[in-house]
Amino acid sequence: MTQTLALRRWQVRSTLAILALSAASSLLGLFRDGHYTDPSSLLARITAEDAVILLVAVPVLAVGLWGALRGSRGGRVVWLGALAYMTYMWATIGLNRSFNDFFLGYVALFALSLFTLAAGMVRTDPAPFYRTLQGRARRLYAGFLLVTAGGLAALWVSDVVPAILAGTTPSVIEQFGPQGVVTYVVDLGVVVPSLAVVAVWLWRDRRWGDLCAGVLLVFAALLAPGISAITVVDLQTGVEMTAGMVVGSILPPVLGAALALDFLRRLPGRGPGDAGEGPSLAD
Repeated sequence: MTQTLALRRWQVRSTLAILALSAASSLLGLFRDGHYTDPSSLLARITAEDAVILLVAVPVLAVGLWGALRGSRGGRVVWLGALAYMTYMWATIGLNRSFNDFFLGYVALFALSLFTLAAGMVRTDPAPFYRTLQGRARRLYAGFLLVTAGGLAALWVSDVVPAILAGTTPSVIEQFGPQGVVTYVVDLGVVVPSLAVVAVWLWRDRRWGDLCAGVLLVFAALLAPGISAITVVDLQTGVEMTAGMVVGSILPPVLGAALALDFLRRLPGRGPGDAGEGPSLAD
């Protein structure tokens, strides 16, 4: 178990690079005049994203790394969940934002986040996390993930399918330009299936279910402040949003954040087999 849970040196270094590059990207966006060449109507949204990454995501990833190095199971879950968030965000940002001087930084951030996350998941033994959730809690978490997957799929499909049938443009693309298609692709192609698969794993008591559920819930917790900030910006700038869209955008990540905290509370700090893994790094 020690070898499975210990972080390799390259994982630590890549995480530190993600922290540094993420902070640099946000600081450039927030304080460098003319950094973005995107339409002025989108700059408020972009600024909100930069602020959340700098003030929330970067500190959470740093705390998760620190906890994982100490052998904390909760730290490991936070580290992986924050990496999942970084992978999602830098893929979306790299494909959504207009070309600027930091473009290669976005590419590097996406690649570092993706491969560090993949290696971190593969090298994590799911056994210490198995059955963190039991009984009603297990069914509750599985139900939440499944309902969230269904709701997100319904939100985007109900926007895309009528537009295809009517020969018009879906609302996200109409409001934010051609790059808006990235939202549909990433959410419907990656996020929705991930939520659904992990919900089924939990329901069927599969070995990987608890660990993956914890990672997805930390991911949702990190999405919550960004989605809330962007929703406020959209409402202030006159973007048309129904009450259902507002509630549907904000409520699932907020509930996910609450469940993430509950999941981390349920985890034991370190088990008997974890005692020697903390500060040591595998080659």
